[in-house]
Amino acid sequence: MSSSIALSGLNAAQAELKTTSNNIANVNTTGFRGSRTEFTDLFTRSPYITSRTSSGSGVRVDNVRQNFGQGPVTQTADTLDLAIEGRGFFTVSDAAENGNLSYTRAGAFGVDADGYIVNARGAFLQGFPTNHDGSLLNQMEIGQIQVPTSYGTATRTSVVDLQVNLQFGAAGHGNQAAVPPGATFDPDDDTTYASMAPVNVYDDEGEAVPGAVYFVRTQDPTGAVPETEYEVRMVVNGQTMTATPSTITFDDEGNPTTPFSTMSFSGSTWNMDLNLDDTTMSNESFQVMSSAHNGDRARGLAGLEIAEDGSIWASYAGDTSIALGQLAIAAFNNVQGLKNQGDASFAATNDSGDAQFGVATLDGMGGIASGALELSNVDLTSELVDLITAQRNYQASAKALETSSSMAQTIMNIRS
Repeated sequence: MSSSIALSGLNAAQAELKTTSNNIANVNTTGFRGSRTEFTDLFTRSPYITSRTSSGSGVRVDNVRQNFGQGPVTQTADTLDLAIEGRGFFTVSDAAENGNLSYTRAGAFGVDADGYIVNARGAFLQGFPTNHDGSLLNQMEIGQIQVPTSYGTATRTSVVDLQVNLQFGAAGHGNQAAVPPGATFDPDDDTTYASMAPVNVYDDEGEAVPGAVYFVRTQDPTGAVPETEYEVRMVVNGQTMTATPSTITFDDEGNPTTPFSTMSFSGSTWNMDLNLDDTTMSNESFQVMSSAHNGDRARGLAGLEIAEDGSIWASYAGDTSIALGQLAIAAFNNVQGLKNQGDASFAATNDSGDAQFGVATLDGMGGIASGALELSNVDLTSELVDLITAQRNYQASAKALETSSSMAQTIMNIRS
């Protein structure tokens, strides 16, 4: 009987050594939850023997309890390194849609080839959908979070707004050979026009194409007619377009003789309106005062930020930030009932209860630290002390087993 008691002690010490060794091995594992082995004594007795004269029957492992206490948080340089400071777990799915959910404190995330936020095992980080202003759209469903590399829709330019200053007198002729010009307008021959203003325009794909507005002086002021007249030409991507109306006229003080009308240019592949509002004429040299157009293009991702409440904000060039979603943080009534799946992740069980999803900083959930990771919560010093203790317990049980075996051998020798 004493041999079985000693053997149970050896098994118990071995179990504690195993748990302690596992803790030590994972001391640098991000999000790892340490554990301890809990024991209970064995006591069996005959109904005909009183407990006052009965000894115990040994020991057995009662439970291996996880330690879900907060681990130390260390700063990193990666925005998608996340740590929960307080209660809760990140929720991840093993498939983009309808996958099995698991829960973890390991927050080392990145972006896959399709832009989804995933961990090193390719599990998809889960969150709530939001409006672009960050307000929750639906807190009843969770899903994967995608970070688009671009935002916006490409739009072909159809309107150009241009403001220039044209110059009085002969200096305003530029290189134009004659007024009115004696040669046909040619954008490659600067003797056929007085001034040129480059303009930016986009095609259907949102790609920039070269464009320019040319001013051909067709009339200088005289005593009888004190007006200066220009013919306006537009060239886009090498194509010269025609317009209605096509001329602008200034009086001797540089004011338009009639309010400018929108010029509608047309060509074989382009149609575009040109507004010359606030264009002036003075003694100052030719100058482009402003130039704008209504074309648009998709904007590339400029940066990513994750707020303390788990809101994920993406900024795109030229636009303010937009929200992509908000992290779904899971909590459980009984965290000790969670099933350890390895990889610092857990699964819900009947003992743990269903996951209760919420957002960080509310309802007792912890806050999110971006650019940080929660390390293992194992205390290495304590584990080394436990290792020594388990080793001594093992040695003592081994000695008890040896003594029991020696006593049995002595009895066998007496009988022989």
